[in-house]
Amino acid sequence: MKLTIHIFPMSKKIFFLIMTVLMALNACDPEKIYESNIKIPAEGWQYTEHARFETEITDTISPCNIYINVRNNSSYKTMDLWLFVDVYSPVGFMERDTVKIMLADHRGKWLGHGLGDKFDVRMVFRQNVRFPATGKYVFEYEHAMRDETLAGIEDIGLRIEAVKP
Repeated sequence: MKLTIHIFPMSKKIFFLIMTVLMALNACDPEKIYESNIKIPAEGWQYTEHARFETEITDTISPCNIYINVRNNSSYKTMDLWLFVDVYSPVGFMERDTVKIMLADHRGKWLGHGLGDKFDVRMVFRQNVRFPATGKYVFEYEHAMRDETLAGIEDIGLRIEAVKP
């Protein structure tokens, strides 16, 4: 009598179960109110092109944190990224800020999380914000670097999340 043990099919089932659970946990992001990232063309980010994000805000009571997402590659030439950030409220109010995002330290080591030659940085733009009115908010980014075409920035984004209690 020959005894055959089928370990591989069981391991394959367990593997898929574990992967499904991990993907489900990754998809659960209860703090996220809004997140969107815009792909920058391979030829670079023109200073005349603005990254625009529109989101509908319905909660004026709960505090939120607002983040700027940046994905750069190793061909980016400087250690920081300067942005003009315009925020338009649904009641016609506009606010402009100049923001400096550090992408590398003074030794040239890229900050954030990286894989290969791509690096993701998420910077706090505003903390514990309560939106004053419900409605559509527009966030616009314009790069404020000296180059007309900014090479090495691959994606730029906005994330709004609820503050954890």
